[in-house]
Amino acid sequence: MNALNMTPIIRLVLIDSDPECRRNCKQALEQHSTYRFEVIEAGTGRQGLKLIRSEVPDCIVVDGQLPDFDTSDLLADLAEDMGQTLAPVIVMRSEESAAAMTSVPKNLVADYLAKTFEPKFVHRLPDVIAHNVNRTRLLREKNEALEQLRKVEAKYRALVEQIPAITYIASLEAPGKLLYVSPKTEQLGYSPETWLDDPLGIGLIKWVHPDDRGAVIEQFAKTYEHHVPLRCEYRVITYDGKARWVRDQADVVHDDAGRPLFLQGALVDIDKDKTLERELEHCRRRLDELEAQHAERLQKPSGLLRAANTNPHRALCDRIEFERSLDDLLASARESKSEHVLCYLDLDHFEIFNETYGRAAGDRLLQSVRDALERRLRQSDILGRLGGDKFGLLLENCPLERAWIVANNLRDAVRNCSLSWAGKDLWIGVSIGITALPAAASVDAASVLRDADTACRIAKMKGRDRTYIFDGRDTDELKEALTAKYPARVRKTDWPVIVDTNAVPLRKKA
Repeated sequence: MNALNMTPIIRLVLIDSDPECRRNCKQALEQHSTYRFEVIEAGTGRQGLKLIRSEVPDCIVVDGQLPDFDTSDLLADLAEDMGQTLAPVIVMRSEESAAAMTSVPKNLVADYLAKTFEPKFVHRLPDVIAHNVNRTRLLREKNEALEQLRKVEAKYRALVEQIPAITYIASLEAPGKLLYVSPKTEQLGYSPETWLDDPLGIGLIKWVHPDDRGAVIEQFAKTYEHHVPLRCEYRVITYDGKARWVRDQADVVHDDAGRPLFLQGALVDIDKDKTLERELEHCRRRLDELEAQHAERLQKPSGLLRAANTNPHRALCDRIEFERSLDDLLASARESKSEHVLCYLDLDHFEIFNETYGRAAGDRLLQSVRDALERRLRQSDILGRLGGDKFGLLLENCPLERAWIVANNLRDAVRNCSLSWAGKDLWIGVSIGITALPAAASVDAASVLRDADTACRIAKMKGRDRTYIFDGRDTDELKEALTAKYPARVRKTDWPVIVDTNAVPLRKKA
């Protein structure tokens, strides 16, 4: 009983006017070891047509020559009524009916079986029926699967084409070759057909920016070789020749058995994100520059503070601190194109004053001059003692024209600064050389100090108690005059030698 339940069943309608032929056919079918055949007999064409319509069999076996119905007409009526659901038809034709069957369309007959006077021809009938039934079932299942696939694909396309990204399917056999791409390629100015038309078989690589192509090929090669997910960002060339950033995210799709089928991915437009990244990076670099400049400026007050810890005159710094501040302002002039000025101050005839009234009086006078200068300066101005009776002054964010006014006010302040000593009111003048801090990268602190010193010397040559702005045209003349009067001496540092051309030499001790 169980064996019968497991044996495949084929239901068929057998149409033949000869009872003996029908009996022989049934006997042959009953002896088949693989299938169990359920046979429904009909002696005429009309009877068979009625049974086919009501029973819907798996197979139809019909004689090629019926007494009441032309076989070709019978088959035409069946095809019209049942269409694609018509079971496979096997025609048993004799030599007499062969000529009449030539007009039957080939698509209506699955197979023919030669009918002879000897009954042994029916022994082939079971295998012919089984073969055609199985073939028809497989074909029908395939068509149903294809139809189902078309429906799923239609839904998938409708869904994919709503995604604001370019979705694609690429072959694993030909790396990069596109099998499908969504219409969103129109965002780049291309039709999907343009991307799919790929004679070279390089697919997506064709549209990648040349500068990014090497890295993209490397990423694709890794995905194709190891079947790992693809994650990369690169630029694609639009139809109008512009570059647009995209993020490519793709995965290898496998079947139920784990075999790789294809690469499925999406290109997401990230061009706006990249623009924002560039702007943020620019702002970040600019912020770093401003922070660095701010830190440099903070170093200057800290230097002054260190000097103030050891010097009661808080605005005055020593030569080292002054040189560091000068370097800072030179850097500021180069980077931000700010206007800064260096003033070089040299007291007139101070050596004679020292010789005449003594060093104690000289120190008191220097103290008074220093106090007078500090009272005239801004908080941001930097005053430094360069040695002896020489002072340096840095005017930050000060145009040259304004520095000229400041220098003349300082000369007035020094001139009005008197010292009562030994019953006398003593005073002294000052010569000031001015030079603007250039923005050239090749200029260093030593060269700027030399320019300011040169201007100061020219001020002394022109009569002292003067202000002179360095312009570079009097350097050679001054050098020749000083060289002729004072031979050159060995210098221990890069700082300029201060020479007062009108100073009176110290007297030798007796």
